[in-house]
Amino acid sequence: MAKDKQRKSGEDRLPQAPRLKDWQAALVIVVVVAFFFRDVILQKAFFWEDFLYFFYPIRNLAAVSMAGGELPLWNPFTFSGMPFQADIQSALFYVPNLLLTFFVSGGILNFYWVELQIILHYMIAGMCMYYLAKSYGLTGLPALFSGLVFSLSGFMIVHAIHQVIICQVAWFPLIVLLFRKSMLQKSLLHMILAGFVLGHAVMAGFPQVTLYIFLFLFFFFLFEFFSSVAKGGLKSSIPLVPLAAGMVIIALGLTALQLLPTQELAPLSQRAEISYSKSLEGSISYGRLITLLIPKFYGVSDASGSTFWLPKPYWEYWETSFYMGIAIIVLMVFAAGEIRKNRNVAFYFAVIAFALLYALGDDFILHKFFFFNVPGFDKFRNPARMSLWYTFAASILSGFALQRIMDTVSANAKKFRQTLLVTLGVGFLIWLSAQMGAFQPPGNSRTYAEIHNLATSEATVSLVFFLLVSGVLFFWSRRTISGMTAIAIVFILQIIDMNLFGFSQNNSVLNPADYYGRTRDMVSFIREDSGTEYVRVNSRKENAMLLDRNQGMVDRIFLMEGYTPLSLQRIFPPAKDWDGVCDLLNAKYRIVLDAKQRSMHLSTASTYLKRAFVVFDAKVIPDDTQLKAYMASDSFNPKRTVVLAEDPGFKTGDSSATGSANITSYRMNSISLDVDCSADGYLVMSEIYYPGWKAYVDGAERTIYRADWSLRATPLEAGSHKVEMKFEPDSFYRGIWISLGTIGLSAAGIVFSVVSRKRKTAPAS
Repeated sequence: MAKDKQRKSGEDRLPQAPRLKDWQAALVIVVVVAFFFRDVILQKAFFWEDFLYFFYPIRNLAAVSMAGGELPLWNPFTFSGMPFQADIQSALFYVPNLLLTFFVSGGILNFYWVELQIILHYMIAGMCMYYLAKSYGLTGLPALFSGLVFSLSGFMIVHAIHQVIICQVAWFPLIVLLFRKSMLQKSLLHMILAGFVLGHAVMAGFPQVTLYIFLFLFFFFLFEFFSSVAKGGLKSSIPLVPLAAGMVIIALGLTALQLLPTQELAPLSQRAEISYSKSLEGSISYGRLITLLIPKFYGVSDASGSTFWLPKPYWEYWETSFYMGIAIIVLMVFAAGEIRKNRNVAFYFAVIAFALLYALGDDFILHKFFFFNVPGFDKFRNPARMSLWYTFAASILSGFALQRIMDTVSANAKKFRQTLLVTLGVGFLIWLSAQMGAFQPPGNSRTYAEIHNLATSEATVSLVFFLLVSGVLFFWSRRTISGMTAIAIVFILQIIDMNLFGFSQNNSVLNPADYYGRTRDMVSFIREDSGTEYVRVNSRKENAMLLDRNQGMVDRIFLMEGYTPLSLQRIFPPAKDWDGVCDLLNAKYRIVLDAKQRSMHLSTASTYLKRAFVVFDAKVIPDDTQLKAYMASDSFNPKRTVVLAEDPGFKTGDSSATGSANITSYRMNSISLDVDCSADGYLVMSEIYYPGWKAYVDGAERTIYRADWSLRATPLEAGSHKVEMKFEPDSFYRGIWISLGTIGLSAAGIVFSVVSRKRKTAPAS
């Protein structure tokens, strides 16, 4: 009996022992994340999809430009030119991206450094969640568990190919931690720090996640405010309002240099508006909630291929994946027992409910309400990305659950086992339903049989984990195994579960260096053949591509094509045929498809317009419909006439006049030219028109007019001129001053807060 009492006493002391030091928790998180991404770290595998086609080219252009001493406000290599820094996903001023500049070698940023940076953010995410969990009073092991769950959650794993999402979400727990401390302690210092971390996270460059984080912080503020009112009254709670507002103001002020240019770009982009039906892409249905338990029930789309059998695009697999592990489902059952006792647990369960209901898209009212009534929500698709909230809340609740089990498993062993058996029974019923064909489309075709085999095998894997996790907790409650052994096994099962779910998700065999190197000969030919002439390449037609859409940012060649969600609305000018479009856009090299040979090659055209030329006839057509019709007609000759949407009040008309325009310097943000005109005329640039470009003729500023639908024109008097075009967007420079002012005021606030604290503590010491 003495031994039994001693053993029980040891179990009761489990929450206090062993003590887990912060550096030990950090080491565990680093090791586990490194183990998960071991093949990528060892370069046996490579990130794929959007990382390869979009994020790496952006990071390369930014880092190489900065290393060469050039701030890339404009990108001339994509879509015949477009804003670069204003595109928020360029994340130019996000500090970890700036640090990549130091890894540029030989005029290229090796993709490996970008992969490592992404993996580092998984470690940051785990540590930030660890500290947030500790702030709720959780001891070392439960807090560590929350950190591991968050860093290697389904949401995080499937979005490894989306650098901006991972970089932004990694700081989410730290933002909440600092914001919470600022309210609980009524602390100016924590308010300023929260604003800085929030602003820095916004700079990581994914506006949809930014919107979701701000909405979460608003709900979190309401929760803490009314909790404070209930505890201490309204008067003592009023200071929370300026603290919350101050955090938001600091974050917005800090990011003004990014947000103001983006705000200027957004209404001119393809994403200025989306329809409600378009916004429903990437939403889930009630039936797909089964993937909370059986993540690959509907198949998978990963780096090795796709077995995703729903009638949806393959990419909806990763947009709707929010699996957390079977252990998390079991643990949340026990966390639910704390809802009435712990207001924080109740709040996070409410967050989970909101996230899942919003992710349902048109199957529930939340998404529709926010789309039509809350500014910002009508700009995005993929409602299932709200699963970020589910991931965040479930990670914290798993820590709460583990803490509760550690505290009560001995005192309420019988009730604990009853709850466990009920949970296991529900899991078994779900497995049985899956075996009977539930959640699958009806039919007896061969396709149905293949789908059924896939779904049922995945269901069995989940059932095995249900049995293992439940068995460990059961034997712990029976004292067959010690608490530390049980916790260690739960940790291991969670890691194994998530490795089975997502280890191969992002392990592509396609080396980015090989992918962009496959066309090295073609790129070399374009560079050598064009010499000092500035010309573009049309490398895509229909579904065929000779060069990757964003390869221009890697090899610094001028492409007509590209990909970015914020591409401009006015890119391709109207013409009577595609060759006419290519001519206007200075495309000397064009893709040619051979349907019979099922091949493609690059041809050289002779009809293309120069990058800069002079015309002496102008036609003003303010109406877009009439302008398009004229440019598509045989009457339009772009070599002789420029079509303007606005009357500059400048008279020309000498059909016998001659002129020349020679580019003497071409940089990302500026173009210098020598121009000669025998009469008054227009300098026409086969460069995309955009606010912020300014022309200086012999040192005097001149207006640049939108010409030929999407190009630029500047009136010039007869004679020889030095012309310089510079990209100097007012929105960017206003943003710089606002951001610098915010940093200065915040620094003063930090000094004031620290000095005030020292004065208060001086008498005591």
